[in-house]
Amino acid sequence: MNWRNLFLQELKALFSNPAVVFTVFGGIVIYSLLYPLPYQNQLPRELRVAVVDHDNSQQSRSFVRMLNATPQLAITEQLGAEHEASSKIAAGDIEGVVVIPEHFYRDLLLGKSPVVSVGGDASFFLTYGTIAEGVVNAGGTLGAQVKVTRAMMHNTPMELAAKQYSPFTLNLVPVFNPTTGYGNYVVPGVFILILQQTLLIASGLLACADSAPRRRNLVARGVILLGIYTVMAMYYLGASFSINGINRLADPVNLAMMMLPFLLATFACGSLIGRFIKRPEIITLVILLSSMPLLFTSGFVWPASAMPDWMNALAQLAPSTPAILSTIQLNQMGATLQSQAGHLVHLWVLALLFMLGLVFTKSRKMD
Repeated sequence: MNWRNLFLQELKALFSNPAVVFTVFGGIVIYSLLYPLPYQNQLPRELRVAVVDHDNSQQSRSFVRMLNATPQLAITEQLGAEHEASSKIAAGDIEGVVVIPEHFYRDLLLGKSPVVSVGGDASFFLTYGTIAEGVVNAGGTLGAQVKVTRAMMHNTPMELAAKQYSPFTLNLVPVFNPTTGYGNYVVPGVFILILQQTLLIASGLLACADSAPRRRNLVARGVILLGIYTVMAMYYLGASFSINGINRLADPVNLAMMMLPFLLATFACGSLIGRFIKRPEIITLVILLSSMPLLFTSGFVWPASAMPDWMNALAQLAPSTPAILSTIQLNQMGATLQSQAGHLVHLWVLALLFMLGLVFTKSRKMD
C-alpha cells in the first residue's frame, strides 16, 4: 500500500470514529470556550459581607462606609451578634462578616489599636483572602486619617502630616501576571494539559481499534494527529490567549520547537496505552482520572520542591510536566529558549523513550 492510500486509510479511521472526532475537535474547542469563562473577572469582587457594629459610633459607621467603598467588599446587612453570621455564611447568603468592637472610637482617640475581627468562608481560598484584603485596605485608610488628624492637632501642616503618617510608600508592581488574576495564573498550564489528555485519548483509541498495526500506518497516523494538534496548539497558545486577555510573549518559533517533542511524546505515549488497554472506555477513563494528579504534580499549581521526591520523579514521566513549565516561562514570563534547554531535552528524551517503547512493543504483530 502506497503512502497516499495509507494516509487516506488513517484519515478514514479517524473521522469514522465518533469518540475520536469529538475528543479531538469537540473537546478542544469546547474546553477553550468554557474553561476560561469562570475566570473572566480574574479576581473576586463585591463579595457580600455583613457587619456587626458593637460600637455604633460616628467613626465606626465611617469605617463601615470605607469597607463598602472598597472594590473587594459589598456590605449587604448589619447584624446584632456574631453568631447570626454563621448560619448566613453556611447558607451562602454572605461570604463573610466584619466585627467592630465596643469602644472602637474611644480607642482610636486614645491612640490604641482596636481589634477588628474578620470571618470568611475559607473553603474558597480566594474569597477569604479577598475579604481580608478589603478590610486591611479600609483599616489602613482609616488609620492614616486618624494619624494625620492627630498630627494636625499638634500644629503639623496637613501636607507634612500626610507624608509622615507612614515611614515608607509601597510601589507594588506585579510581574508576569499584571492583573494578579486567577485566569492568567491557571489557564496557560491547564490548556497544555488539555492538549495532552485529548491527544492521549485520541491516539489511544485509534491504537486500540487497530487490529493489525504496521509501522507505516503508525507514521501516517502520527503525521495526521501531529498536524491537527499543531493547529490546535497554535490556537490554544495564540488566539485563545489573546481572546481571554492572557499574556502572550513568546516567539512562535520557540513555542513550536517546544511543542514538537511534546506532541511526539504524547502521541507515542497514547499509542502505547492503546496497545496495552484493549477496551476504549477504559482508556478514556484512565486518562481522565489521571488529569487532576498530573495537574497538581506539574509544578505550577504547587511547587515541585514542596512535593515528595517520589511523586516529583513520577511527574517527570508525563510530557505535560516540562511542557507546562517551559511554555509558561516562555509565553507568560518572556524567557528565552536557551533558558528552557533543560525542559526541551527532557521532552525529547520522553519522546524518544515512548517511541522506542512503541516500536519494540511485542503485544501485537508488526511488520
